[in-house]
Amino acid sequence: MKNSQRDDAITLPPHFADALNNSGGKPFAFDHGDMRTLHFDEKYIQSAMRISAPDDLLLSYTQAMMGFLLFNPAPQHILMIGLGGGSLAKYCYRGLPATRITVIELDTDVIALRSTFCVPDNNDRFQVVQADAIDYLSAMNDQVDVILHDGFTADGLAPTLSSEAFYRRCHDVLEQNGVLVSNLWGDTADLLPMMKRLYGVFHGNLWWCDASSSFNRIVFSGRNVDAARFHLSLRKRAAQLDLHHGFSFRDLADRLKTACGKNRAEFEAIAGAQTFAQAMQAECSDA
Repeated sequence: MKNSQRDDAITLPPHFADALNNSGGKPFAFDHGDMRTLHFDEKYIQSAMRISAPDDLLLSYTQAMMGFLLFNPAPQHILMIGLGGGSLAKYCYRGLPATRITVIELDTDVIALRSTFCVPDNNDRFQVVQADAIDYLSAMNDQVDVILHDGFTADGLAPTLSSEAFYRRCHDVLEQNGVLVSNLWGDTADLLPMMKRLYGVFHGNLWWCDASSSFNRIVFSGRNVDAARFHLSLRKRAAQLDLHHGFSFRDLADRLKTACGKNRAEFEAIAGAQTFAQAMQAECSDA
């Protein structure tokens, strides 16, 4: 969540101000044409849904987060941290019919909007659970194949959800070849400390890319992913996935950077390269 409005050229009409004033400070949905968006405040679009096609992934960062399929095209159990408008939850539920999906969301006001965003009802393989993610992970006894970490508030990613202790717990609840997918947001000063923690916890087993048209960076942290084997099969798997999805996994594969085979200094140099956010800030300054 927390996307720039540049993503997919989503422009809000003037009457958005009325919806904001009527929200009472709570998360709210806003309809404009065939688009329904989720907002916590006036600054950012948290989620976007096409009303005529509610399961589509519209925002580039959500498409990038689906890159976990490059690591595991058929996960048995996905744990999602953060519901938002349910874009990833819906897409995975429809597109991965053999996969169990558990979504952890702290904010009851966000959960109250689930039907507005066409999020499925709870059933034997899909559950939305109201809970604090740290408490939930601490109590887990089983393991999962994939964790999709997209837990944002209006002010950004909560510090407790990007701490070394939190990342260690995510590492521990993953299966041996499991992957943590982290949606990060901001410029290098925001991103690099979090990536350093992930590098340490996952022993450098990291891949990442910046979303194509937003300030989001998506980081894939593998518990025991065989890096050499992954890179050998990457382009073939991307081509196979492109046959079944409405966005390009080959483009995502081409944009992936990795810490594998790099020492810490090399990793930090690559991870600290200019981000999309900084490029846009520079562009605005030059305008």
